[in-house]
Amino acid sequence: GRSATPDEFKGQISLLHEVLDALRIPYIEVDGFEADDVLATLATAAIEVAGIDEVLICSGDRDAFQLVSDKVTVLYPVKGVSELARMTPATVEAKYGVAPHLYSDLAALVGESSDNLPGVPGVGPKTAAKWIQHYGDLTGVVAHVGEIKGKPGESLREHLDSVLRNRRLNQLVHDVAMDVTVDDLARQSWDREEVHKVFDGLEFRVL
Repeated sequence: GRSATPDEFKGQISLLHEVLDALRIPYIEVDGFEADDVLATLATAAIEVAGIDEVLICSGDRDAFQLVSDKVTVLYPVKGVSELARMTPATVEAKYGVAPHLYSDLAALVGESSDNLPGVPGVGPKTAAKWIQHYGDLTGVVAHVGEIKGKPGESLREHLDSVLRNRRLNQLVHDVAMDVTVDDLARQSWDREEVHKVFDGLEFRVL
């Protein structure tokens, strides 16, 4: 349902790459995968392969909440980049009523407008969280779908296919194949002359 990517935006990607190269900031693109899948893969590798004890993910994509754990915190923009909410396991559970690993189950039921995934009509976050708490997870909710009473239960049964589709689409991939390791992402020093040259060409006045 999204409109096509504007040509003006496509034309600026190469300029963005040029700036990132000058600043020695690595960027990763993998055909067929979204950015949050790359983030999930890197976060998993940081903990399981590189042995890093604290991973911070700055993302405005709520799908990233499913990565939150004792070692992973999502820094979620509240106001631009000047105000960030620290989404820890306790914060996610307090706000949404489910543990982080169940956030994708909740989102499958209530939908995600930014991803163009419609939720079950008449079912809000509180109702969805109550079902998940009662039945354990989305699999449990689906297994007992005939028991759920009232209008919300009817609505869920009518829209079950879209809920299951939502869940397939919002579940992050943790093992995207890429030619980059966590070690490759270490901060590098940038070349001032090169940065000035690129910025002058783009008419950027300040760094």
